[in-house]
Amino acid sequence: MKLCQTCGQLLAEEISSCPSCGDEVVEGRKTIDDYRIEEILHEGYSSILCRAVKEGATQPVVIRIFTPQSGVDERIAERLAQELDVLRTLPEDYFVRHYEIRKSSDGLWYRVSEWLDAINWGTLLASGRLQDLQVAFRLFARIARILDGLHRTGHFIPHLILDDIIVFEGKNRRLEVKIDYKLSRFLNPELDRPGPMLKKLLKSHPDILNRRPLDFRSDIWSLGKIFMELLTADHESAVFSAPIIDELELPPDAEVLFKIMLADDPSLRPQSMAEVYETLDRIHDKDLAAATQRRFRPTLSWVREVRGLRRWLLLVAGGLILVTAIGLASWLHFAPTLRDSESRLAGYANRYAGSVGFVLVEYWVKDERQIYYRGRSEGTAFLVDAQGYVLTNRHVACPWLTDQNIYVLLHRLGPHPLQLEYRAFLWFEGQQAFKRVPELSSSEQLDDVYHLDRAYSTRGKRQLQILGVARAPSSTRERITSPLQDDFAVLKIDPVPAGLTPLPLDERSDPSDIPKLLPVIALGFPLGSSTQGATVNVSVTRGHVRRTFENFLQVDTSLYRGNSGGPVIDLHGKVIGIASSVAVEWATAPIPVATPLSDLGMVLPISKAAGFLREIMAGRPKWNGVLDLSIDVKLKRIIEAADRRQWAQALQAAEDELLTSQDPSLVMASAIMHLCTADLSGARQRFTQARSMDSTNGLALFMLYLIDWMESRPGNGDYRRELLTLDWRSVHEFYGYMTRILEGQILLPADPQSGYNPREKSWLNYIAGLQAEKRGVLAEAETSLQSAILAADGSSWIYYLALSALDQVREHRLALLPPADRKAYTTTVEDFEQRHVAARKKRLEEQENLSVLTARFNQKSTPLEERMELLLQLRRADPGNRDLVAAQVFVDLMGELWDQGLETARAYLAFQGRENRGRLQIGLLVPEILHKMGKAEEAQVELDRFQKRTRDRWYRQVAGTLQGTMKESALLEAAAASPECVLTARTALGFWAEGSGDQNSAVLHYREALGSYMDEMFEYEFAVRRIQSLRQSRQQ
Repeated sequence: MKLCQTCGQLLAEEISSCPSCGDEVVEGRKTIDDYRIEEILHEGYSSILCRAVKEGATQPVVIRIFTPQSGVDERIAERLAQELDVLRTLPEDYFVRHYEIRKSSDGLWYRVSEWLDAINWGTLLASGRLQDLQVAFRLFARIARILDGLHRTGHFIPHLILDDIIVFEGKNRRLEVKIDYKLSRFLNPELDRPGPMLKKLLKSHPDILNRRPLDFRSDIWSLGKIFMELLTADHESAVFSAPIIDELELPPDAEVLFKIMLADDPSLRPQSMAEVYETLDRIHDKDLAAATQRRFRPTLSWVREVRGLRRWLLLVAGGLILVTAIGLASWLHFAPTLRDSESRLAGYANRYAGSVGFVLVEYWVKDERQIYYRGRSEGTAFLVDAQGYVLTNRHVACPWLTDQNIYVLLHRLGPHPLQLEYRAFLWFEGQQAFKRVPELSSSEQLDDVYHLDRAYSTRGKRQLQILGVARAPSSTRERITSPLQDDFAVLKIDPVPAGLTPLPLDERSDPSDIPKLLPVIALGFPLGSSTQGATVNVSVTRGHVRRTFENFLQVDTSLYRGNSGGPVIDLHGKVIGIASSVAVEWATAPIPVATPLSDLGMVLPISKAAGFLREIMAGRPKWNGVLDLSIDVKLKRIIEAADRRQWAQALQAAEDELLTSQDPSLVMASAIMHLCTADLSGARQRFTQARSMDSTNGLALFMLYLIDWMESRPGNGDYRRELLTLDWRSVHEFYGYMTRILEGQILLPADPQSGYNPREKSWLNYIAGLQAEKRGVLAEAETSLQSAILAADGSSWIYYLALSALDQVREHRLALLPPADRKAYTTTVEDFEQRHVAARKKRLEEQENLSVLTARFNQKSTPLEERMELLLQLRRADPGNRDLVAAQVFVDLMGELWDQGLETARAYLAFQGRENRGRLQIGLLVPEILHKMGKAEEAQVELDRFQKRTRDRWYRQVAGTLQGTMKESALLEAAAASPECVLTARTALGFWAEGSGDQNSAVLHYREALGSYMDEMFEYEFAVRRIQSLRQSRQQ
């Protein structure tokens, strides 16, 4: 918004001359801080809405600039920032994300939010899409369901207007919505300048006009008004009466619903948003389709009369042409369809066969004297980009990763300096690849069997590289939900042969949208080289999609061992998946025999591989899948230099090793050593590489944020946002906690020793030291860093970070001291070093013992009695580790030691620490144990205490369900989006049902808890033990 300096006329940003006086108006705002404004979306009295892009970024954001007339000041901005903290807890799939409130360099307040490619409501109405009632009601149900979820959290939007609902296109152009929720509607209640939509609502809402208390049913009236506005395309009417609704030709259930939603009397409206959603959801599509037809049927009487007069002519004409029409339609429709599934697929097979390659990989394990093991693998790959990018399976590109013989060998040889080496080759269709000499067909020398000089190779002039492989899932849940283990890899060839057509990928394909019996073809090399002539000849097999799942497709296309890595193509000529394996049938026998079922092919959907490829093409490095069998030796060389505090030599050693190995642990070592030498730029580069190689690397994520904090720069908002969203559900929650400390959202604990374990204590002292150094209080920084060193595991990265930071602080402090004081200071330094060396030696000795005990304790096969004894030994050896106390509570309960478990739980909660997973788990267990022990009243008192002191919304909902203030069905529906929530809810409900004497419900809940597959959480094992115990008690 601009102001004409001549006549004072308010003008939009894009207006260059004043229409009132004709004078030229200066150009409006183009930037705000480091954001470039690309488009003005809306201008109002109190704010201007813009699409903007941050400098150095590509993803747009939405910026709402609050005008001086809005009244936004420090106080209001602080309130808005506090509201954002609450909004961040809402599901991001349903609510617009708001990132931050900032004040610009020229004094304007603005809010940064996520960008959605929203559809203007007017454009949507004009398109006629909402005239299809099935589309409209599907959208209505979605909105109602989101608002129902909001109501369940205790929030509501009585002033709901259409502008609060953001509509956009999802998959397959399906309309989706997000709610732009605001905790407080008005920036400043004293300013009476609402927008047109809000003004109409304020003048028509019966609860507002009659000064009734606003509640959830006020939302329902506002939503009913929105539904009518969309159905009638009338945004000017203040009231939609029953006759208006009757004229809309809606299904009866819908008419009744809208009438009671818009009732003046709140008691007549639906009692909850859940009722609104349930009513909308049960209206059948056939009723909506029929209603849509009724709305557009011709109703003019003269049309009906003309139809009557002409009906007999139509009957006669229809009779004459009926047979011809049916035959013509059949020819036009069915004949091409029958031809399509063959001719189109045949066309694709011939077009793309030349871009499919035969892959050979040879690998061996050796030391300086001999080769201990050799392996060979064959498969398929296909060109997907004109720059030479090629897709295949991980097990084709890096077969050693699944070769159990290698791991048996490593175990047998023990600590032995071994190397894994390999050669990979690729030939395209038509190239001479195979030497058909019978006498040499079984030779171990590749030159005897293959024309290696004609191939692309990892060691040849025609270069072949492994650019990246997806990491196989490690957790039980990931392995179960991704049965094909994300089995894909990206290769690259150079130069690219002329005339090859890259295969197009259906990047947006959703397995759930792929229809059954969809015709497909698979290209590849079944049985590898054994079925080939002298030249590479691609095999084509035809089949259909039989079943689809979230992470794999089942096809009846004949697939064999050599097909792995090949493309599966649909009728549109796009790759929908990568052939990965075949189903296996195990024969029942003393020694089970596996029989591959070649006509039950398992195909990996292309979407993940396509996303992985895009990241590589964008310059984000990935792990190449090569095992570094001497990694321990290389890391030891780096650590030895770091132990001598020769930081530059340690860094050089890490960089030297990276010349020949891209092992992720070497990348992390290099990143840490860059930081230890105060090379923040180099550290950022290596941490970025480590994070790209492993998206689950929480330390790399936090260090990227920490480097930005050290340089006092805003940094990458994505890192900050991801860290700030981490809570008890994440194993990296502690990094989020430290981020909130550095952001100033929470205070550093007065006693940094208040971490739950030595690692946390070390990190908190390290953070305290960095903060003190930044403030220039070097003595305090030195004390904190010394505490960090003494608390740390002597072989951990935090130990070296704290040690190098201490060296830098000491150097700075010594330079500032007068010469007369330096000797005394040097003496104190030497005293600490003696204590430090002795403490580290002791800690390393203890850690060796702790590692053995911990490994045995974590084995689920270890008997419970032995685990109890191991835990006691661990607690004696590491008394400051409160995580062991939390583990003790669960182990006590698994052994049905209710009194002991309760006592241990209360001892754990007596420690004043942050609200992390352990504190939430144990805090909820206390009332549950009391309930199990038959102390119902005391259990209710503890539940009330838990509710009052707990900030986490989910755990408050679980406690509310146990109290009876929230329906169990609502809790379970809310839990469905998160396996962690499923596990905590089901375990709590099961244990509570036990205390109520309902063993059947308890077993049901415990069984459902196991369906979360979150076996790394204590609740999972607890559920297993309780099922076993309850079943044993039934048998007695």
